[in-house]
Amino acid sequence: MDAKLNSTNQAPQEKPTRPGEVAPPSQLKARTLSLLRFVMRRKMVLFAVIILSILLFLAAAGPSISPYSAGALNLSARLQSPNLTHLLGTDNFGRDILSRVFAGTRITLLLGLAIAAFALVIGLPIGALSGYSDVFGLISMRLVDTMMAFPAIILALALMAIFRRPGVINVIIAVGIVWTPRMIRVVYSSTLSLRENTYIEAARAIGASPLWILTRHIIINLISPVIVQATFTFAFSVMSVAALNFLGVGIPPYVPSWGGMMNEGQTYIVRAPWIIMFPGVFLALSVLSFNIIGDALRDRLDPKLRRIM
Repeated sequence: MDAKLNSTNQAPQEKPTRPGEVAPPSQLKARTLSLLRFVMRRKMVLFAVIILSILLFLAAAGPSISPYSAGALNLSARLQSPNLTHLLGTDNFGRDILSRVFAGTRITLLLGLAIAAFALVIGLPIGALSGYSDVFGLISMRLVDTMMAFPAIILALALMAIFRRPGVINVIIAVGIVWTPRMIRVVYSSTLSLRENTYIEAARAIGASPLWILTRHIIINLISPVIVQATFTFAFSVMSVAALNFLGVGIPPYVPSWGGMMNEGQTYIVRAPWIIMFPGVFLALSVLSFNIIGDALRDRLDPKLRRIM
C-alpha cells in the first residue's frame, strides 16, 4: 500500500529530448548549471572564455571606446613609447597602437568567422557524402590527401598568387580552401562510424533514400565533431590570415590588422618593439583561447569523456 502511495506521489519524469526538439525549461536549466560547473572547475577554460569575451567586446565596441581614429596620422608623435597619452605607444606614422589593435580585432574575428563558415558549408556535405558513398569517398579523399600534403601557408600563398590581388574576399576563399580539407576529413571519419549503426541499417531496410539517411540520421549526429573542428578552424584561420597580412599578400595595408601591424613594425623592432609586440600578444591570446575552448568542447561533447569528468 505504501509503495503504491509513494509511486503516485512522485512527480512525472520528463522524457529526454530527441534531436531537433526543444528541451523543457528544467532540462535547459540543468544543462546550463552543468556547463557553468564544468567551466568553473577548469581554470584554463575560464581564462579562455574571459579572453574571448573581451575580444568580442572589443570587436563590437572597439571604434566607440578607441581613444583615437585607427587611421589618424600624427607625425609629431611618431614612435612614442607607451605613455599616458598613447597607452600602447605609436607607430612610425604617429598612429595610436591601441586604437589600431582594437580595429584589427574586428576584422580578424570577422575573417575567422567567415573562413570557419566557408569550411563548414563546403566540408560538411562533401565529408558526409564521402563517408556514405565508397566510390565518391575514394575520389574525394585522394584530392583531400593531396591538398593536405602541402603546408597551409604555402598553399595559401599559392592561391593568393593565383588571385593576383589582395582583398578580403580573396583571403576568405584562399584560407577557406586551405582549411576545408581538414573539415572534410573529420566529417568523413565520423560518417564512416555512424553509417554502421543499427538505426542506419534499419532506415535502409525500410527503403529510405540515401539523401534522407544523410540529412535525417547522419548529419544531425555530426554536430558535436563539427562544432569542435569549427573552433580549431577558427583559431588556425586567424593565424593564417595574420601570416598572409604579415607577408603583405592579405587584406589591403590601409585596413588595420594584427598581421599588417606586425609587418610594419618589423623595421623598427629594435627602436620601437611595441609596434610588433602588442599585436602579437593579441594574436597569441586569441589563438590560445580558441584552442582551449575547442579542447573543452571536445571533452564536453564526447559522451565517453563526459562520464569520467
